[in-house]
Amino acid sequence: MKRISMMLAASLACAVGFAGPMSAAPSAEDALPAVSAEAPPTRASDQPNALLLALKENDFAALLAASDYNEDLVEIARRWDEQADGRRLIQEQTVEKLAAGDAAVMSDDPMQQAWTKLQSAEGVDLLVAEWQPKIAKEVGDSLMKFNLGFGATLIAIANDKDLNAIEMQQLTQLMYAVQNWTGRVDFADAERLRRALQAVSRLVRQTGLKRFEDTRTLHFEDAVVHGDALIATVKEVLAVYDLPVEEILNSVRISEVDAYEDKATLHMEARVLGVNLSTDIRMQYHNGDWVDVRVVEMLDNHPESGANPDNESADLEALIDTPATAPSPADPVSPSYSCTPEGKLDAGVEIEARAE
Repeated sequence: MKRISMMLAASLACAVGFAGPMSAAPSAEDALPAVSAEAPPTRASDQPNALLLALKENDFAALLAASDYNEDLVEIARRWDEQADGRRLIQEQTVEKLAAGDAAVMSDDPMQQAWTKLQSAEGVDLLVAEWQPKIAKEVGDSLMKFNLGFGATLIAIANDKDLNAIEMQQLTQLMYAVQNWTGRVDFADAERLRRALQAVSRLVRQTGLKRFEDTRTLHFEDAVVHGDALIATVKEVLAVYDLPVEEILNSVRISEVDAYEDKATLHMEARVLGVNLSTDIRMQYHNGDWVDVRVVEMLDNHPESGANPDNESADLEALIDTPATAPSPADPVSPSYSCTPEGKLDAGVEIEARAE
């Protein structure tokens, strides 16, 4: 960011310095009007702020519109309904096969079984009894891997050349805050699980759908209503595990600085688990979208990769169909390293880290 500002200042100084002393008549070429680059139709901060506002207001339609700035909501709704109709046709054909005995019965589908149980309080109790032991084991394994990789993650942060000193300190503080959060919250607690499933149960019953597969054939106007409730439910479930999503979203600030033609810098601030975070991201307007400069450089340097900027944002349907998985923790730290709650690493790296 500083380099861009200095380059711009130097360019302006040179322009003034050369233009001032000149008294000779301009040549024919000099007389031609300067051609400036076409200004992007949006600011680099427009889309992330639109996404942020949609999440704050639990507005599913606005979230879809903000996810694709190059397509209006009418077109998004038309395409959504076409896909829903296509899925409905496939479902009808599947039902015919089931009736003919060509496939397993729908009741054997684990998702359908859970969906059915979520439609009653008794079913929620059954899910708690069924899932709590499995969750307890998975949480224990995940926390062990996280703690084993904790030191290695701190070292990776300290050695990341793309981070400045302040960003390193903030990310280190965030890592300790996450560690404190995972140690404070009992993710295997049956009562927390019950409250989370009760929130999901209210959403399931609100849809009025008896089959899980029917969620994929909702027309846009119905999907938007239930989508609003889905965002609110996700926030409610995370709050059960002491993650205040509303508070985090309200702390986010996104602004545009150093904007010049097709380049700009995004300044982002947030407060997560008591840690203040801030960062600057260099952006460039590329093929109709504001993209991280590093992505543009990668596309320019490796055109053979066949990367398509139009597919930079993940397809919503793929996100819905793909199970969410937690990111893999870093490899266990070498025995030659150790870390302390003060953020000191025996590898000669010392970072002040105080998680609130």
